[in-house]
Amino acid sequence: MQFIFLLRQAPRQLAFGALHSFGSSFGQTFLIALFVPFISASLALNETEFANIYAGITIASALCLPVVGRWIDKVDILSYSVASMVLLAIGCAMIAFAPNVWMLIAALFVLRLAGQGLMSHVSMTGIARYFDRHRGRALAIASFGFPLAEAVLPATLLALIALVGWRYTYGVAGAFIIIIMVPLAIWLIRSDKRFRDAPSKTEPANAAPKQTADDTDAADSTASDSAGHSSHPRLFRSLYIWFCMPMLAAQPMVMTALFFHQGAIASHKGIDLGWFAAGFTVFAITSVLGAFGSGPLIDRYSARRLFPWHLVPVMVGVLLLTLGNHPVMILLYMGLVGITTGFATTLRTAIIPELVPMDEIGAVRSNMTSVMVLASAIGPAIYGWMFAANIPIEVMLGLTIAGLGIITVLSWISERPGFYEPPGVTSPTRS
Repeated sequence: MQFIFLLRQAPRQLAFGALHSFGSSFGQTFLIALFVPFISASLALNETEFANIYAGITIASALCLPVVGRWIDKVDILSYSVASMVLLAIGCAMIAFAPNVWMLIAALFVLRLAGQGLMSHVSMTGIARYFDRHRGRALAIASFGFPLAEAVLPATLLALIALVGWRYTYGVAGAFIIIIMVPLAIWLIRSDKRFRDAPSKTEPANAAPKQTADDTDAADSTASDSAGHSSHPRLFRSLYIWFCMPMLAAQPMVMTALFFHQGAIASHKGIDLGWFAAGFTVFAITSVLGAFGSGPLIDRYSARRLFPWHLVPVMVGVLLLTLGNHPVMILLYMGLVGITTGFATTLRTAIIPELVPMDEIGAVRSNMTSVMVLASAIGPAIYGWMFAANIPIEVMLGLTIAGLGIITVLSWISERPGFYEPPGVTSPTRS
C-alpha cells in the first residue's frame, strides 16, 4: 500500500526518476552490445580490439564521473538533467556518423559517461534527496526504469536495425531523447522548486519529514546543521568506508565477469547457452522483485543495517553454479543474482543519505559509482587471466564465493559501534 501511496503523492517526481533510469540504457553495456557486430564490421574491428577499446573507455568515464557528478549538488537538477540528456543525444549522433575508430572512441566515451553515469546519477540522487521516510520504496519505483528498458529496448532496436540499419537506429535513439525525453523531463518537475533546487549547506539528510501541499510525508525536510561544512572527506578517511567499498565493487565486478564469460562456463558444464539466455528473463524478474522487496525493508530497518547482507543471494547462486551441471541450476543462479542486483540498486543509493549531509549526496554517490564502474571494467579481465592460466572453473567460482564471504564479514564488522558516526545526520525515520 505504501507504494501506491507514494505514486499518488509524488507521481511526477517518481516518473522523473524512472525516466532517467530508463534513459540510461542508451549508454549501458546490454544495449551497446547489440550494435557491436555491426559497428565492428563497418569499422573493420575484431572482437578483441572492440573489447579493449570498450574497457578503456569505461575506465576513462569512471574516472571523470566524480568530477562531473559532484556538480549535481550545486545546480538546479532539471538543468543538470537536460544537460545530461543533450550530451547523451550527442553521443548517439556521434556514433551514428562515426567514420573511423577515433570518432567511435569519442562517441562511446560520451555515451558511457552520459548514459551509464549521469542519467542514472540524476535518477537516484534526485529521488534520494527528495524522499525521507519512504526513501527505499521511492528508489525501488524509480529504479523500475532499468528492467523496463532491458525488457523493451533490445527487441525494439534490433527490429529498427533490421529495418533501417545500425547508424539510423542510433540516430533515431538520439532524436527520441531530444524530442520525447527532454520535454517530458521538463514537464514533470518544472514547477517543483523543492525537487529542483540544490540542497543548501545547512540541510542534513534524514531529518524529520516536512509536510507540504504536494507531499505530506514522503519528502525530505530542511533543518539546520550546525556543522555547515563539507564533511564527506571524513567519510573517505574512515575505516568504515574502506571496509564497505569492496561490497560496492564486488557485485558489478563478479556479475559482469560471469556474464561476460558465460559462454565458457556453459561449454565447460556441457549446458546449452540458450539456458543462459532464458536465465536473463528470470534475472530481470527477480531483480524487480529484489528492488521492490528491499524498499520496505530499507524504510523499516535502514540501509546500513541491510547493506552487509545483500551479497548473500549471489553467493548462494554461484555455489549452485559451482556444484551443479543441470540446466535448471542456471535459472536458479540467475534468479539469485537478480535478487542481489535488485537489492543493490536501492541499497547503494539509500545508504548515502545515512552517511553524509544532504548537500553531499551527489558528490559521494558519484565517487562510489566510479568505483563500481571501474570494478565492472576490470572484472572480465581478471577472470580472463584465470581462464588463460587454465585455472579450473570450479576453483574460480570457489574463490569467488570465498572472496564474497570475506567482503561480507568486513562490511558487517564495519557496522560495529565506533567505526563511523555520520556528522550532522540523524538516524533514519521509520515508517
